[in-house]
Amino acid sequence: MRKIIFSIFVASVFLFTVLGTVLVFGQMLGLFTFQASWVIGLDEHLAKIVYFMTSIAAFSGYLLSYYKKPVLKEEGN
Repeated sequence: MRKIIFSIFVASVFLFTVLGTVLVFGQMLGLFTFQASWVIGLDEHLAKIVYFMTSIAAFSGYLLSYYKKPVLKEEGN
């Protein structure tokens, strides 16, 4: 179960980082080129996905705190 939640956590962190970067730089580019439709379009469409991915990452990270890390067995000399 921990592996599944950890995989969801890693995927959602990766997605919200990449999509958040696209969102910020896209809005910045729209601001510098005076394209208000880019800024509004990104806010209406991409921002909801980024916020959702952030929520999934936060919730899965919270759930991971309840699972113990697997113990590695050390071999004796």
